[in-house]
Amino acid sequence: MNRYEIRRLNLIRLRDEFCDGKIVNLAKKLNKDQGFVSRLLYIEGKKYKKNIADKLVFDIEKAFNLPRGWLDGLSDDNKMVNQGNNLAGNENDGNSGVKIEVLDVKASCGNGIITDREFVSVLRSIEFTHDFAMKIFGKRSTEYIKVITAKGDSMMPTIKSGANVFVDTKINYFDGDGVYVFVFDNEIYIKRLQMTGTEIIVISDNAIYERWRLDKQLMKNFYIQGKVFIGQNIDYIYFD
Repeated sequence: MNRYEIRRLNLIRLRDEFCDGKIVNLAKKLNKDQGFVSRLLYIEGKKYKKNIADKLVFDIEKAFNLPRGWLDGLSDDNKMVNQGNNLAGNENDGNSGVKIEVLDVKASCGNGIITDREFVSVLRSIEFTHDFAMKIFGKRSTEYIKVITAKGDSMMPTIKSGANVFVDTKINYFDGDGVYVFVFDNEIYIKRLQMTGTEIIVISDNAIYERWRLDKQLMKNFYIQGKVFIGQNIDYIYFD
């Protein structure tokens, strides 16, 4: 793993653990443009990605009052972010479980699934140990984390049909480029969203699907339900 990837992953930790998982809060903390900060978190190879340069490393460590070398994983105090951190929204002794609700809804990774429900019921819940929940959820409040099922192939290979998708429903607005669950014309989608000017581009990771755009007029029928932060693909192996 090169130093730029280490810096990117540690910046994600800072966003999740000190900025409520929101790029907008991270950008404010760093006094940087939100779009610029969003590109710092892009994975390697993604168009318009920006690496975290040495000067910016100093600015980030200063903004969060971190020791020099922390962002590069060189500081003895590199694990300090996790120290004394309680999982938001769950007060327990570390032994009891953390339950995440699985909703009775499927969101399309294809052409959309029509919904006319006034409410969504809970199918079941997934329980995690407190320590494991802290590891994967960071400081996100589990009160707002829900699991839904993906359907369709338009987000392949990132999200497969039938995958469990963990959604932070507290982020019900555009919070920088990423994968979102949203409703458009009474249909539920899981798609990658990207802001460009005054429009939002809707992107499928499967290249056979075309991108489409939402202008101000179309956004009147567009509602973000949450931001996806974990996808759990399920593969089945069949034996004769």
